[in-house]
Amino acid sequence: MKTITYKGYTAEIIYSDEDGFFVGHVVGIGDDIVSFHGDTDEELQDAFESVLDHYLEVKGRPENPTQKHFTRRFLARLRQALHL
Repeated sequence: MKTITYKGYTAEIIYSDEDGFFVGHVVGIGDDIVSFHGDTDEELQDAFESVLDHYLEVKGRPENPTQKHFTRRFLARLRQALHL
C-alpha cells in the first residue's frame, strides 16, 4: 500500500481490480469518507489535492457543522407496571 500526503493529511492508495484503476482514501478525518482515483502518480496527486481542498472548503462553511457522534445509549419509557 502506498501513501501520499498533502497539507498534513495522508491518503492510502490501493489498486482496485474491480474498477481497473488506483483508488485513494484520506485517513484520519473522523467519520467522513473522502476518496479519489487515478491511473498515474500525477493523476492521483492532483485528484488528492483537489478533493482535499474541496473537503476543507466545505467543512469551513458555517452551514456545515461537524456531525455529532451517537452516545450509544437507548432511552425508553416503560409503563409503571413494568418497573421493578
